[in-house]
Amino acid sequence: MSSSPLYLDPIVIPLVTGETVLDVGCGLGRWGNLIQANYWEAGLEKPPLVDGIDAFQGNVEFCSQQQGYRHVWHQVMPSSLSGQWDTVLACEIIEHIEQAKVEEFLNTLESAAKKRVIISTPNYPCFREGSDTVVGFNDFEAHLSYVPRSYFRDRGYKIVGAGLRKWTKYPGLLIEKLIAPWKPGFESISRFIPIFADSIVAYKDV
Repeated sequence: MSSSPLYLDPIVIPLVTGETVLDVGCGLGRWGNLIQANYWEAGLEKPPLVDGIDAFQGNVEFCSQQQGYRHVWHQVMPSSLSGQWDTVLACEIIEHIEQAKVEEFLNTLESAAKKRVIISTPNYPCFREGSDTVVGFNDFEAHLSYVPRSYFRDRGYKIVGAGLRKWTKYPGLLIEKLIAPWKPGFESISRFIPIFADSIVAYKDV
């Protein structure tokens, strides 16, 4: 994934733990750089060492130039990971995995984590094709699956809502217009009532 919504930042960063992080689907490097700049928001005494992997070679080359990362390499998931990290972070990536391979992907992430797995994903089905990015057309940008909140809960994950759901049909569109003046407040509510959230953050201690 090349990027991710800004509303994820204040939820994801405080969840990072430990001295090492693997950024799965590191894209253009935003999470590595954010962690390096804001590690203290996670209660850490110093910036953790962050490694990154990505399926798109253009992202790997771009991200390798970012100072927030110790090491970045090309890898298509799901596939076995060599090593373990305190935190395994997979933001806006699981929806890019084929539906039949979602369980294998999660098993791999959990096996690679010493302390915690953090995942974010859209809170609704949003299938799409690959797309253009700043480093070229990326077939891996396609959304191939949808993983609902219940699936994560069944695996022992805690769920936090992020952002406010963008509706495309009635009555959701009407509700969206009615609450527009109070949108910031409703975005806070969505953290605790994920059904209203645009994305979810699922995390699990292993």
